[in-house]
Amino acid sequence: MLRQKGSGFAAAPFLFVLLLLAGPAAAQDLVPGTTLAHGAGAIRQAWFAAPTTRYPHGALGDPVEAGALVLRNPAGADYRLTLPEERVFEDLVPRLVTAGGLGDAAMVIESDRDQGARLAFYGLWQEQVVLLAATPFIGRSNRWLAPVGIGDFDGDGRAEEVALVAMPHLAGLLRVYRLQAGTLPLLAEAAGYSNHVYGRAEIAMSAVMKAAGRDLILVPDRGRRRLLRLSLRDGRLAEEEGAGQELPAALRRLRPEGAGFTAELDDGRVIPVPP
Repeated sequence: MLRQKGSGFAAAPFLFVLLLLAGPAAAQDLVPGTTLAHGAGAIRQAWFAAPTTRYPHGALGDPVEAGALVLRNPAGADYRLTLPEERVFEDLVPRLVTAGGLGDAAMVIESDRDQGARLAFYGLWQEQVVLLAATPFIGRSNRWLAPVGIGDFDGDGRAEEVALVAMPHLAGLLRVYRLQAGTLPLLAEAAGYSNHVYGRAEIAMSAVMKAAGRDLILVPDRGRRRLLRLSLRDGRLAEEEGAGQELPAALRRLRPEGAGFTAELDDGRVIPVPP
C-alpha cells in the first residue's frame, strides 16, 4: 500500500546522473504521497521522482521510495539527479533552504543500501544538480534519521548549524553539524531524543524555535511525553533550565502557531507550546 504522506568530496561538486527535462511534464513523475516543494530563490520547485521499491526499509510506512530528485530553476528549466541503484531518497519532501555558505539548496534524507541514511544538500550549479554538502552516512543498513532544522544554535549570530535525530527509533541521537561545503563536521551529540515513530508518514515532531532572540532546538524525549529546548553551549548540547514541557500524552506532531507551536497528541488533545 502506498503511504499517505503529509564519504568524500572532490574539489568540483560531486554529481551522479543528470538529465534536463521538459518542465510541464516533469511533476507527473512525483513519487505518490510525497510533496512538491516551492521556493523563491535559485530553486523554485523541487520534488522526488522515480518511485522504487529497491530499498525495503519502510521507515515512512511502505517500501516505496524515490530514485531521483528534480530541481526547477527560475527560468522554468528542470534538472534531474538519478541516484545509483544502491541509494534512494527516503523522505517526504525536499526542504528548500538557504544554508550557511552553501546558498540555495534542497535538504533531503538520502539512504544507502549498506550504510543507512545521511542528510544531504543538493543545489543547481552550471545547469546541473550537484551535491553541495552532506553528513556522513550513519554506517549501517536500515538506519535512518529525521531532520530538525537549521539555526544559530551556538548564539554567534550566524545560522550555520543543522540539527537532526539519528536513529530516532533506536538510539535517539540528537546531533548538530556545522554547515559548510563537503562533509559536515559534527559539533555535538546527545542521546535520549526521538522525533519520529517508525512507520508513520510524517516528520513533524521537532522544530527550530525562536526564544529570547536566539534559536533553540525543540524536540521530544524518547518517550515523546516531554518537550525539551536545547542549545549549543561550550561545544555541548544543553537543555534550557526550566524550559521542559510535560505532555499528558505522547506527541504526534508540532504545528507553528504565532511565535510558538501547538502540540497535537496521540490521544487527540491539542496543547499550546509557548516560545
